[in-house]
Amino acid sequence: MYASRCFGGGLPGMACLAMLLAGCATRTPQPEALVDWPARDARLLLLDRWDLRGRIAVKADSGGGQGDLQWRQQGDATDIRVSGPFGAGAYAIRWDAQSLSVSSRDGEYVRSWSGRDAAEQFLAEQLGWSFPAVSSRYWLRGLPDPASPAKGTYAARGELVSLEQSGWTVTYGRYVEVANLLMPARIEMQNPRARLRLVIDRWNF
Repeated sequence: MYASRCFGGGLPGMACLAMLLAGCATRTPQPEALVDWPARDARLLLLDRWDLRGRIAVKADSGGGQGDLQWRQQGDATDIRVSGPFGAGAYAIRWDAQSLSVSSRDGEYVRSWSGRDAAEQFLAEQLGWSFPAVSSRYWLRGLPDPASPAKGTYAARGELVSLEQSGWTVTYGRYVEVANLLMPARIEMQNPRARLRLVIDRWNF
């Protein structure tokens, strides 16, 4: 049995309160021994330094591919190393709140984008379709982006099974325990134009 929960903007606690007052969704009561998902979400939102290693596969109207993925988050700054889906070879992507720059594996500068939507500009040029890059920082951790409404579906044991936000459906296939937190190990992100599958081999906080 699955249960749904609606999210709004702001912190998860505010979203939960609004949900209860407005009755926007229901959730099957869970035994105390099961995961306290709102508490888990709140703890993860406070952890702004983390990294992961895994593999990514992309399938879209414009083509696809697969490769390795390394993602390091330090506050608003994101460092990504990826090979395959975004072009031949391997690239290092440095992204913060105001700009994004790309360099090749050997450190050669490629080009940069500026502005708050720099990451979206880069991905649109490389992939031929739009992807909400800022939201992906949250989706990777099994969180909704607090900047826009979202709907989560939960399994009977409390795990987040899927998330609908910004025209995308994010599905979580498996979780692993890391530092007393349940973290996604298999993720699929899909909209009518594209599908991304990620296998996360290692989380580090």
